[in-house]
Amino acid sequence: MGRSSRSQANANRVRIVEVASGLFRAHGIEAVSISDVMQAAGMTQGGFYRHFASKDALAAEACELAFTKAAENWRRVAQDAADHGRDVANAITAYYLAHKAPEVTCPMVALATDVAKRAPDDPLRSAYNAGVRSLFDTFAELATTHASRATTDRLRMLFAGMVGSNMLARSGNGGIGPPAPETANKRRKFEHSPRAD
Repeated sequence: MGRSSRSQANANRVRIVEVASGLFRAHGIEAVSISDVMQAAGMTQGGFYRHFASKDALAAEACELAFTKAAENWRRVAQDAADHGRDVANAITAYYLAHKAPEVTCPMVALATDVAKRAPDDPLRSAYNAGVRSLFDTFAELATTHASRATTDRLRMLFAGMVGSNMLARSGNGGIGPPAPETANKRRKFEHSPRAD
């Protein structure tokens, strides 16, 4: 295979993973077929197995990509907050709870149901668990690096509250639209509650 062919093959693989990541988060892994992914990527279904051994292999890579992109977005939000003198933990929380298109939904929330059905040693479960740990570590690093006054316990509580609020908001309104106003109000009250640190 020539250099340009290899380069195109690599670009195609990246495109498939990106498209699958969005489709899986929007609709769930089980609801999306290989055909759906390849059609959305603008490729034929027959080309799939040149890139991936199985749909499960693609799902694990798409999960990893979703968490990588989430961490990149959180870093961007944190830098913007720090540049403008805002509390980083609160800025990330506000960004996280803001309405987003289904294909960029938090992977912790969007993929949880699919992951729960997998065996402990399944590659998707491994990618998901590593992603959750990495995203919390990113959150803790950013919140403490940029002089937010938060202890590890408070960061864990805020992180869990963010994910739980997001999950409840999605289930309460069918996953369409931003969290209900009462959810946003509770978030604001939580953010401004007395701190134990």
